[in-house]
Amino acid sequence: MPVVTIAQSKGGAGKTTLALALASEFDALGGTVHMLDADRQNSLMNWHRDRQATGKGEGSRIVVEDASQLRDADIGNAIAQARSLAQLVIVDSEGTSNFKTAYAAMDSDFVVIPTRSSRLDLERTVETSDMLTRMCRGVPFRVLITQTGQVARSKAEWEIDAQIANALPTFPEKMHMLDAYRAMSNFRLTLAEVETAGLARAEKARRIAQAILAQILTAIQTKDSNNG
Repeated sequence: MPVVTIAQSKGGAGKTTLALALASEFDALGGTVHMLDADRQNSLMNWHRDRQATGKGEGSRIVVEDASQLRDADIGNAIAQARSLAQLVIVDSEGTSNFKTAYAAMDSDFVVIPTRSSRLDLERTVETSDMLTRMCRGVPFRVLITQTGQVARSKAEWEIDAQIANALPTFPEKMHMLDAYRAMSNFRLTLAEVETAGLARAEKARRIAQAILAQILTAIQTKDSNNG
């Protein structure tokens, strides 16, 4: 089953939010998702444990496993086991440069690099893409610009976005700062559950997540067809 790793050597780029959004929409399609939380902050695990403790998400097909304490070289075995348990595997890596992220990417079918529109994030994004190019040849990846305003943006942000798009493969969508994404974490819900509960307007957030998920799955299918 497909494995997607969310990789970024700088923290605060929205890795966990992206992982939850992708899992939410795959779950909404009726698919099963196994998520490996390889970040020692355990944001995904805390989300999952709180859901279980409060009885939320009954019938949800999303499972989260703590992979933060695994040795770097053991992440591959965890990914292999997860492949047998669900139709989609998502690895939320740690927001630092480490070998566990590199090993996870090696065993993935696709890697997403989330980044904010800042000079420091751009530098770390280039660092992460260089790591993927050197160590994970053949694994496709794309950069996703995150945490942007929908309307008001500075000239510097637009220029950085252009630099990223000119230098690296980039998603056409941007993951804006939307209340629905925050509500996933705040209320321990999926995007579909946020929408059903009326806690935030989720239509746009869901459309963005659906488009990103579709592009990832299409890229994986195309890669597999070419290799086959």
